[in-house]
Amino acid sequence: MILDARDVTVEFARGRRREKIRALDGFNLQVRAGDFCALLGPNGAGKSTALYCFLGLIRPDRGSVSLFGGMPRKGSPQFERIAYLPEEPHYHLYLTVEEAIRYYGSLYDERIPSRRIREVMEQVGLSEFSDLLLGNCSKGMKQKAGIAACILKQCDLLFLDEPTRGLDPIATKEFRDILIRMHRGGTTILINSHILSEVEMVSDHVAIMDHGRVVLQDELRNLIRFDRGLYSVEFDACADVPGYIAVERSEAGVIRAALPADMLSAFLSFAAGKGLAVYACSLKRNTLEDIFMDVLRGARDDRAPS
Repeated sequence: MILDARDVTVEFARGRRREKIRALDGFNLQVRAGDFCALLGPNGAGKSTALYCFLGLIRPDRGSVSLFGGMPRKGSPQFERIAYLPEEPHYHLYLTVEEAIRYYGSLYDERIPSRRIREVMEQVGLSEFSDLLLGNCSKGMKQKAGIAACILKQCDLLFLDEPTRGLDPIATKEFRDILIRMHRGGTTILINSHILSEVEMVSDHVAIMDHGRVVLQDELRNLIRFDRGLYSVEFDACADVPGYIAVERSEAGVIRAALPADMLSAFLSFAAGKGLAVYACSLKRNTLEDIFMDVLRGARDDRAPS
């Protein structure tokens, strides 16, 4: 087990009366070498606090965290094997983009060659901005600089806290491809993100948090299910849609709908007879967003007073 958190509880004092708020409450998470694990939850669930515990930045009030078989401690040699992109990085704004990436790379004991630094800047689309001060960079460019620092070497474990914040769609796709390559190369990845559709494309394990604890952890393939009784279809909009077709959305001249599996032939005949283009037709399946909402509803129903 590369990461093992057991019954972790973290409390913070807040307000004038220093009342305790419990950020983590019996938190449990296990990540094996080679996993691509998504840590999901609503705002305030404790995701970032959990990452701080994994990195040894916060010591739990109760419970334990094991990282590579030992307790994470500041300055530990363990961190030669780890890269981390926080949710809101604080950069040295007086450095240029290239100076910053070189500096962050120099924090590793292993020397990062100049050729690799240039290669990484090219990968994330920062080559033409190498001499630009970070203080003059957009949020997205700063995020790219942080991503560049994380991928300078093929680390064993990569922690990502909302990594696509500020990235445009093209940069998001390019970053997703980088993560897939790193994972195939052997990097274990733990990502915290609110963009569930992006997470679903890359992760193979999911842990869903609520109120400081994990309420579900499983392989994604065990959670994504097809409903053999229903088809999802997308086709040209028309005025007289048959009653057996349950329209879910109609926009830009395209209808998205569901229909019973035994009516598929009737639907295809209807579309052909009307000369309608069918853009998609597949067994209906639940998405990660569906799973996320169902799990949270169930967790909150369980906590509701009877």
